[in-house]
Amino acid sequence: MADPVFASASPVLTVAGTRRPELARDLVRLDVEEDLDGLRTLTAHLLAAAPRQRPGTDVVEHLDGDVLDFGRRLQVSVGPPGNERIVFTGTVSALEVHFTEGDVPVVRVFAEDDLMKLRLSQRSVTYLRSSDADVAAAVARRHGLTPQVDAAGPTYAVVQQVNQSDLAFLRERAHRLQAEVWAGDGVLHLATRDRRPGTVVTLTRGSDLIDVAVRADLAEQCTAVHVSGYDATSRSAIEAVAPGSTVEAETTGGRTGPQTLRAVFGVLPGRRVRDVPVVEAEARAVARAEMLRRSRRFVQLRGTTTGTPQLVVGSRVTLARCGRPFDGGGYYVTRLHHSYDLAHGLRTRFAAERPTVNAR
Repeated sequence: MADPVFASASPVLTVAGTRRPELARDLVRLDVEEDLDGLRTLTAHLLAAAPRQRPGTDVVEHLDGDVLDFGRRLQVSVGPPGNERIVFTGTVSALEVHFTEGDVPVVRVFAEDDLMKLRLSQRSVTYLRSSDADVAAAVARRHGLTPQVDAAGPTYAVVQQVNQSDLAFLRERAHRLQAEVWAGDGVLHLATRDRRPGTVVTLTRGSDLIDVAVRADLAEQCTAVHVSGYDATSRSAIEAVAPGSTVEAETTGGRTGPQTLRAVFGVLPGRRVRDVPVVEAEARAVARAEMLRRSRRFVQLRGTTTGTPQLVVGSRVTLARCGRPFDGGGYYVTRLHHSYDLAHGLRTRFAAERPTVNAR
């Protein structure tokens, strides 16, 4: 069967499990955004002329609570028929109406994914003899989510959450391991980058990739990371070092940032000073995470496509026709913004990073 010559990419909106064509009819703009810290958000702009179906019930549509209301589950899919992809599932958290003289009023709907419950919960808790995986599992169960943790790390004698939201606390713990937090389908995920599932996408400049900027920058690079601490039990200093080769396990060729820095400027180590580990295993984990964070950001990409619903945070991207140093695979999507409006249709803006440039 031949592919259709034209297919609409207009978003499909579902509320509480029921498809709502009237929302798609009145939709003038849609934004769905996410980054490595988790919490996917949605903003939908709906024309809200006088009610067509029930005159006299209100001065605008979409605010009577029948369809859109606080706590309603909202799902959005985009893409041509047969190739649709769900880009958002979450809960309505805010409603807004905007009136402008001489123009049709607009209702704005704001929604957040399942991490919203963690964002709204602020507390102080002490965790004893726990790893970061144990902490993440406890937070997930507290909010009725199923924990799925795939991140190795040390066990701490004491972990304290002091007057923080559960989301801010979980993000803080993830950063210490260079792990990532996200939620979906009732599951709370915390995983290191190498264990996060993601789609594989090839983007070609001048075709689906309509705007792109790629930069290789030595500003954050170092040839090693040192972390110091003090072991009160043994009364001895702790000194952990993560070498520049730490990131090489994630590469398949090319020159890493630490390798390039060493070749150009010599040995220039860095130091992590915001943490004071009290056991050696913790110091090693912090040093390794900091080395990975810096090395992964050697090459940074910002791009816009004609609409790529299959792109998600965690996607592995291959570039084509972007210059010899930057072509090829190994890019990891760190930020995503799907947008739809009546002027441009579907657009996908994203940021990605890679630890290497191609060797000349």
